[in-house]
Amino acid sequence: MQTPFAALRVTFAILAAGTLVVGYVGMHSYLTLHAEFAHSPLDVLYSTLQLFVLEPPPLDAEDPLPWTLQFARFAAPAVAIYALIETTRLLLTAEIRRLRARESRHHTVVCGDGPAAQALIGKLHAEGRRVVVVTTTPVTMTGYPRVLHVTGDPRDPKVLRAAGVHRAEVLYACEAGSFTNTGIVMAAHTLAETTPGVLRAYALIPDLDLCTALRARRLGMPDPPGLRLDFFNLDQLAARVLLDRYPVEECLPITLIGLDDFGLALIVELARRWRLRDPSTQPPLPVTVVDARAESILPALRRRYEFVDANLDLHTVDPGRIDQGVYVPADPPHRVYVCHHDEDLALKTALTALRLWTRAPKSMVIRVDQGMVGDAFDGLNLLENLNGTLQVFAVTDEAGDPRLIGEDLIEQLARAIHENYLHECLIRGDSPHGNTAMVSWEELPASLRKANCEQAADIGRKLKAVDGVLAPRVDPGFAFAFTPQEIERLAVMEHQRWVRERVADGWTYGTLRDDAGKHHPDLEDWSRLPEPSREKDRAAVRSLPGILATTGFQIVRMGDKDR
Repeated sequence: MQTPFAALRVTFAILAAGTLVVGYVGMHSYLTLHAEFAHSPLDVLYSTLQLFVLEPPPLDAEDPLPWTLQFARFAAPAVAIYALIETTRLLLTAEIRRLRARESRHHTVVCGDGPAAQALIGKLHAEGRRVVVVTTTPVTMTGYPRVLHVTGDPRDPKVLRAAGVHRAEVLYACEAGSFTNTGIVMAAHTLAETTPGVLRAYALIPDLDLCTALRARRLGMPDPPGLRLDFFNLDQLAARVLLDRYPVEECLPITLIGLDDFGLALIVELARRWRLRDPSTQPPLPVTVVDARAESILPALRRRYEFVDANLDLHTVDPGRIDQGVYVPADPPHRVYVCHHDEDLALKTALTALRLWTRAPKSMVIRVDQGMVGDAFDGLNLLENLNGTLQVFAVTDEAGDPRLIGEDLIEQLARAIHENYLHECLIRGDSPHGNTAMVSWEELPASLRKANCEQAADIGRKLKAVDGVLAPRVDPGFAFAFTPQEIERLAVMEHQRWVRERVADGWTYGTLRDDAGKHHPDLEDWSRLPEPSREKDRAAVRSLPGILATTGFQIVRMGDKDR
């Protein structure tokens, strides 16, 4: 939809072109009648152009002017005056927008102009959020009239200050490179530490393993003044979105093609969710992996995430057998995920793997970066989607969501703590009836979610107390176990943390537990705590390495290993 200014610019552009043509014709006719003036084509053009700035000397003659020239001599100055006004307006608008960006408050800053940044900008704009975009080159934010723009290197604190980062609520670093995005949040830190508020900063890390490693380094450190930092990976977030939208609820065969980052993240997420099934009624989920690298990649994945083998029945198939049309699955797959990072290869595989086509709606999921390809099958109906079988899943569009990115490492660890609790309940055969905690994370009461987040946020402090650090779980053979003394020490710390949390929430000591009245018999010093209650805290400490393992982390002891 054109704005009034855009329509006016088009009108005057047409008028300028028409004036130039009409003026040239009139000037040529006039000069031809006056031999004393040069009237070559270039001379005529030069004299015509002078109409836009001043009246040329040939018009000083007393002879009447042709109507075409008469029109042009008035229209040309009008066009020139409009051009001057428009230039002034644009300069003032740019300056005003620059000042608005610098003085913005409680807004969101997005650094980058790539697909991830564009997805975020679109969603933030749709939510009515105030957004300032920082890019290294000037861009036009078409379709986002309320979005402000700052040009410059976002790693420069001066540029970030021009974007009002010191007054912003959230910063998303979405450039193409991990080091660039890390540099952006480092620059933001120098501004945030001088302001009273807290800036939430999220840095995009395209490499899944590097993202995990950086998050491990963050957990062991307290947040610097004025800044809450986290890292995110689009493939990892997209795997969650996909299984949220199309959950796997039955133990039916699944085929996964391509072990790039999205494929690996999807396997882990499938196993994590299938882990919460009732093991007495649901066997491991059968998953066939199609990738020439499967035999070298899957063993490392299995070592890193031990629950994968316990919950997925993994088999591998040479992709050449599919390409040659000789692979015939024993059971038709319930769902096929084509996870190649190469979009051409993903689309080609999905459209030529005839033996993997099924009749189930949305059963053939194709990974792409952005959703334009999907529009050809669904939105625009340019291509036939195999009677609804094909589902194009745009990783960047789906995962570039402020809500998803905002679920930082603490919340993900809190979710893992709750899922571990559910898993133990299922192993014991507990019934969910009457237990408000035996529900999914999304259904968990807010007070219990908060309690899990508080427990997760304290993990770094506990590890530091025993000279432990968090690391990506790349070497499970690097054994770690808490000593009995450490378990006791950390159990006391956990109890003290829990007491502080409950007291802050208004709970008091009571001989009987009363959730409605907020009374609890364990709200007293460790020395007076009953042994069964102490054992709960010890169990929470013992379960910590396993919980961290489900999220891809392990504990490494940096101090005296004989302690």
